[in-house]
Amino acid sequence: MEFEVGYMTALVIVGISFLGFFLSMMVDEVNRKKGIVIFILSLILFGLGVYYYYVVGLWQRKSGGDTVNKLNYYLYLYRPAPETTIPETNLPQN
Repeated sequence: MEFEVGYMTALVIVGISFLGFFLSMMVDEVNRKKGIVIFILSLILFGLGVYYYYVVGLWQRKSGGDTVNKLNYYLYLYRPAPETTIPETNLPQN
């Protein structure tokens, strides 16, 4: 349950940034400077939301639990770590 709350928080932040984009387009019709400022702030908020989503995905990967989150699967954000084996080589022994 801990990861789902993090993902939902990140998606809420991204959703609020989209509302900011729409607001900036509406304010831009009245006052150009304020519209640009709101647009830049919404862009920063969008970046923070995407970064937070990425950090939660890394946290989930580090914990090693399975994921049922298909969005992460399609974004290649969370994949189970493959087991690697070191091939044996024929190096001379000292």
